[in-house]
Amino acid sequence: MLALAGLAGLLLVLAVVSGWQGTTRLTDRSDETAAVEEAVRSFVEAYGTFDFRDPESYRQRLLTLTTGTVREAVAASQVDPVALGQQRTMTTRVVAVGVTALSEDGATASVTAEQLRRGTDPASGRLTEERVLQRVACRLVREGDRWLVAEFRLLSEEPQRPEAQNEERRRVALG
Repeated sequence: MLALAGLAGLLLVLAVVSGWQGTTRLTDRSDETAAVEEAVRSFVEAYGTFDFRDPESYRQRLLTLTTGTVREAVAASQVDPVALGQQRTMTTRVVAVGVTALSEDGATASVTAEQLRRGTDPASGRLTEERVLQRVACRLVREGDRWLVAEFRLLSEEPQRPEAQNEERRRVALG
């Protein structure tokens, strides 16, 4: 009987220790998920936001959020003169982020974002405005204590009507 009580006590201690370690792992995992979500949100908003009046800050923002071939492409890129001539501005707002895979040094995420594009039509000189809903997939890698975008792909882009934007917001909010 004493041996049975000792075994039960040992199992209880092991269960408590295991539960504590599991809670710690889950907490660490949720912290990492939040860090990946923030990194991918920052990248998509920076990549999709541009103002013709300050083209150099566009590239500088992206250089701090990227690595590998994406960073090399950003560093070598030039602002399209057409965007400057059309007085192009773009504003992007992320409406949903989902981390689809997470390891110690890599992650993937999918993002839904709304983008507002404004510019001047070269033929008429009129202000143009277009709203689109974008879906983007990103692969991130950890460098030191930061998550950086190493690869991204625009999966889809759909023109939005004002009422469609409200429907999409409700759909995303409801999950």
